[in-house]
Amino acid sequence: MSVRRLWPALVVALAVAVQFRAPLLGRVYWFEDIQAYFHPMYTAIARQMRWGTVPSWDLGGWSGMPLLGDPQLGVLYPPNWIWLLLKPMRMYAWLGLGHAAFGAAGMWMLARARGRSREAAAVAALGLGLGGFVVLQIRHAMFGATTAWIPWLMWGIERYSAERRLEHLVLIAAATGMALLAGGWSMLYFAVVVITIMAIGSVKLNASANSERRRILVGLAAAAAIGVALSAAQLLPALAHARVSPRAIGVDYAFASSYAWPSWKYLVTLLVPTYFGDVARGNYTGASDQWELCGYAVGVFATLLVPLSLLHKQRRGERIALLIACVVAADLARGAGGLLHPLFFRLVPLYGSLRCPARALYIWTLAAPILAADGLDALTERSRGRGRRLVAGMVVVALALELLVTWRAENPSTTLAATLEHPQAVDWLRENGHGGQFAVEPHLGQRYFNAGFLWGLDGAVGYSSLPVWRYLHLLWIANHRAVYPHEKLADDLTAQALWTWSSPIVDLLGVRWVLAPSDRPIDARSFVKAFSGSDGVDVWRNDDAYANGLVVYRTRVAVGDAAQAAAVADKTFHPSRFAVVEHAIAGVPELKPGEASPLPNEQFACYREGAYGLAVEVVAAAPGVLVMSEPWYPGWRVTVDDRPAELLRVDYALRGVAIGAGTHVIAMDYEDQWLPYGAAISLTALTLLGGLALRARRRRRAHVRMNRETGDPE
Repeated sequence: MSVRRLWPALVVALAVAVQFRAPLLGRVYWFEDIQAYFHPMYTAIARQMRWGTVPSWDLGGWSGMPLLGDPQLGVLYPPNWIWLLLKPMRMYAWLGLGHAAFGAAGMWMLARARGRSREAAAVAALGLGLGGFVVLQIRHAMFGATTAWIPWLMWGIERYSAERRLEHLVLIAAATGMALLAGGWSMLYFAVVVITIMAIGSVKLNASANSERRRILVGLAAAAAIGVALSAAQLLPALAHARVSPRAIGVDYAFASSYAWPSWKYLVTLLVPTYFGDVARGNYTGASDQWELCGYAVGVFATLLVPLSLLHKQRRGERIALLIACVVAADLARGAGGLLHPLFFRLVPLYGSLRCPARALYIWTLAAPILAADGLDALTERSRGRGRRLVAGMVVVALALELLVTWRAENPSTTLAATLEHPQAVDWLRENGHGGQFAVEPHLGQRYFNAGFLWGLDGAVGYSSLPVWRYLHLLWIANHRAVYPHEKLADDLTAQALWTWSSPIVDLLGVRWVLAPSDRPIDARSFVKAFSGSDGVDVWRNDDAYANGLVVYRTRVAVGDAAQAAAVADKTFHPSRFAVVEHAIAGVPELKPGEASPLPNEQFACYREGAYGLAVEVVAAAPGVLVMSEPWYPGWRVTVDDRPAELLRVDYALRGVAIGAGTHVIAMDYEDQWLPYGAAISLTALTLLGGLALRARRRRRAHVRMNRETGDPE
C-alpha cells in the first residue's frame, strides 16, 4: 500500500509518538500518583515476582496488605510483567506510549469496520489516542491500559456481527479479559453503556431476522463470559478483598458527589480542556482535579464533527442513543447539582461507590471519536474528487496539531536516575533499623507513605484506596482518639498517616522508626532522634514500641465492630493492660474495673519467612493472648505447637491467638483463599480460548484453500 494511502495513519503514529515521547528519549514519568503510588507498588510486585511468588501479601504498607486485592495494580495483566525485565518506571513509560498507540490503532480499525474513510479513521484514532483522557490519565496507568482494549473489543463486535467468524469471538473474549486484568474497572462501568449501544446497532444492521439476531447476541454474550472468566484469577481475590476494604461500609452521599462539575461552565472543557488553565503549566484555577473534571475532551475539530454524524441515515438510531448517553453523562458530571445523580445514587447498583460523578464523561471519551469519524465522512460526502480528500486531510492535520498544542506541557518527564534517589535516612534504616515498623511524619509528603514497598521496609502507613478498613480505622482512632464519626465513608482516607505519636496504638503497631523533616521534631515522650540527615530528613526511634507484638494476660470482650472500635478508642485502653476480643477466651480472665494487669507483658522474637509467614517462640507466665502488630485478614492461618488454632481478631483490627502458660512456638501463614479458584477458572478459560483460536485458524485455512480451488477471491 502506498504512502499516499497510508498518510492518515502516519499522522496518527507521529502525533502519538510526539505526545508520549518520554520513553523514546530515554526518560520516564514520575510525578503525582506515579511517584507516590505506582512506583512503590510496582516495585514491590516486581520484587516478589522475581522471587517466584504471586504478590498476594506485602509488608511495605498498612502493616501488611494484599497487593492482589487491589485490581488497579494490574498484578496479573501480562503487559505489566515487563517489570521483570526493566525498572518499573521504565516499563511504565513504555506502556504509556504503547497503550496510547494501541488504543488509537483499535479506534482506527473500528472506524474502518464501520465503513469510514482513512481520514475519518484518523480523526477517531486521534480523538482517543491524543484526547484529554488518555493524555491526562498517564498518571493512572490502569485507566490508559483498560481504554486501549475497548476499541478492539468494539471492533470484534462489529466484525462478528457482520461476518460471524469465530476468530472475532476470540478477540472479544481476549479484549474483555485484558481490559479487566488491566484494572480500570471504574471506567469499564461507563464503557459498558457505549459498548452495549454499539453492539445493538451493529446487530440490527447486520441481521434482519430475530432468530439471527439472537444467535449473534448469544455468541457475543458467550465471548464476554469467557473474557470475564479469563480475568477470574484477579477478579475473585479483588472482590473478596472489597468486602473488608473501605468500600464495604458504603459511601456517604456527599462523598459520592465529590469530584463533580461545580457549574455548567465546565461544559466548555469538553471543547477546551485547558480553559481553566493547565496543571502542568502551574496555572490551573479550576476545581480539583483537572484530570478528573476536565480530562475528557477529544479536540475542538472532532467535537464540531459530532453533530454532523446525524446526517448519515444508516445507524442513525445508534448515534442518537450515543448522544443521549453523552447528555446523561454531562448531567451526572454535575453531581449533586444535576438532575440524575441523586436518582442514580439511590437506584443504580455500584454507581455511588464510584465516588467521582465526572467520570461518567468517559462515555464521551469513547463515543465522541466514533461520532466525529461519522461526521467527517458525512461532511466530505457532499464534496467531490480532490476537494473532498483535501478537506478531510486538512481536518486530520488540524486536529493533530490542535491536540499536540493543547497538551504541549503535560506529562513532565525525568531521568530514571532521579527516580532512584532517596534520603540518607533510608540507607541508615536499612543498616540499623532492625525490629519494628517505620512510618513517616505527614509533612514529609505523600510520596513517602508507600515508601516501604519501594525500599523493602515494613511500613505502618500507606497510600491506597483499598486498604483493610479496620486497620485504616485503627489509624484514625490513633490520630483522633475517637472512632470514625460516620456510618459510611465520608472522607478521602487513601493517604492515611499517623500524627498523634503519643497514642498507645502507635506502640501497639510496632512503630519503632519514624522519618520526619528536620523542622518537624517528634513531640512524644518515648521518641528520641536516632539519625540526622544532612538532606533534611531525620530518623526518630520509639523506645516504647512493641516490635512485633506482645502477650497480654487479660481481655475485654466486645461484640461487633462498633463495640470493638469503641473499646480501642476508650481512654482506658492500653495494649499492655488487656486485649479487646470478640468472645471470652478460656483460661484468660477479663480485666475487672480498676484492676491493673497482674503480670508483665511479654515481648518476643519474631522470625519472618517472607511476607507470607512468621514464627515466634513465646514463654508465657500464664494463659494469655498473643497480639501481633499486623492486621487480621482472611487467609491467615495459625498453629500453636504445630496444632491448628483459632486465629483471633484482637484490638479490633489485629491478629492474635490464645496460648497457655509455658513455652510455645506459634506459626502464622497466609494463603489467598480465592486465588486458587480464580486461577483454575482463568486457566480453564485460557484453554478454551486457545482451543477456539486453533479451531478458528483451521476454519480460516480451509476457507482460503476452498477459495483457491474454486478460483473465487477471498
